[in-house]
Amino acid sequence: MHKSRSRAFRQLLEKPGLVLRPCGYDALSALLIEKAGFRLMGTSGYAISASSIGQPDLGLISFGELLERARNIISSVSIPVDIDADTGYGNALNAYWTAKNYIWIDAAGIRIEDQTWPKRCGHMSGKTIISQDEMVAKIGALIRAREEEDSELVIGARTDARAIEGFDKTIERAVAYARAGADYIYVECPQSLDEVRHLVKKIEIPLAFNLIPGGKTPKFSLSELEEIGVKYISIPMVCLYPAVKAMMQALQALRDDDLDVVGELGINWSEFNDLIGVKKWRQLEGEFGRR
Repeated sequence: MHKSRSRAFRQLLEKPGLVLRPCGYDALSALLIEKAGFRLMGTSGYAISASSIGQPDLGLISFGELLERARNIISSVSIPVDIDADTGYGNALNAYWTAKNYIWIDAAGIRIEDQTWPKRCGHMSGKTIISQDEMVAKIGALIRAREEEDSELVIGARTDARAIEGFDKTIERAVAYARAGADYIYVECPQSLDEVRHLVKKIEIPLAFNLIPGGKTPKFSLSELEEIGVKYISIPMVCLYPAVKAMMQALQALRDDDLDVVGELGINWSEFNDLIGVKKWRQLEGEFGRR
């Protein structure tokens, strides 16, 4: 199997400095992330659920649908793609199969979480979590799948314990998941810089979490997070929320019969065709002939 993207992801985590994980939800948003110059991207289950079935992130979309969306995203870019794999979609056997399938489509990494299935967005209330031991077993299943496929897949382990069991148990779970062999630990919704500092001190592998406008994580600055040692920050809504706002504005302008505003809010025909590679396809068409 291909190893280059997983290896590139590992190298980013090993180098000094904060690594940003802007998230896409389809091939077009992935293209934009790569063209913006980012060296890595992630997927957002929240954004994929919203964009593909128009429903919230409550475990309503199937593994098969998410896998196919991930396949299209990975195929559209050359940078590493770190996959939001929810809970692994069941028990340790499901997590093992999930890892295999993502390795087969050249995912650079996957991250699973310790919520029960069906799960929900980590910033929503009403979450429940599995036992620490069950999550450790799931991490072991991911590692087994990686070994069997001779892969360098990066494995992330997320805990949602902060909102359910409190901060001390969050630390306990994070340390256990690191010892189980995860490559990075993702803590959902730390509540202060002091908590983040404590996490960095206690966890011996890279620490990750996300920042969402209006979410339950405080509004930290990237510079202060980098300064205290956070390694990996996910920005799940960087494509989705601005796109939704622009579409709402354009549709309102159309309702107001203002086509000038509609045009101003978007890029034009030529710019979009350049973005999606029409020139290349026309060249191929000329080379191979039209039928």
